[in-house]
Amino acid sequence: MPAATGRISPRWQVPTMTRLPQTLDNRHWVAKVSAAILAGGGMTFAIMAVLGRLIGTNGDPRSLSAQALMWLTAVLWVLVLGTCFLFPTGRRAWVVLGGGCVALWCIFLLLRALS
Repeated sequence: MPAATGRISPRWQVPTMTRLPQTLDNRHWVAKVSAAILAGGGMTFAIMAVLGRLIGTNGDPRSLSAQALMWLTAVLWVLVLGTCFLFPTGRRAWVVLGGGCVALWCIFLLLRALS
């Protein structure tokens, strides 16, 4: 039985929180938000265009497919705006969102050329 020394035994101590490899901060918030607005907006419109091609919407704004695509675009854009602060830097946000935008528009152009 250990003597009462006033110290807590090492096996009963609560481990300290481990440090993340890279902490998130908001130093680059202008670049992150501008990437979300510009590149993220283009990416959501590209998603709408690709899905419109795949489901064969006719462009009538009163149709169910057109309404679903319009609402989906708003929801996706809000998600991009809400998660843009998870990128470690503004440059990373621009690279990921801009690259996704370009890739999705290329997919749309490919689908348009095939049909």
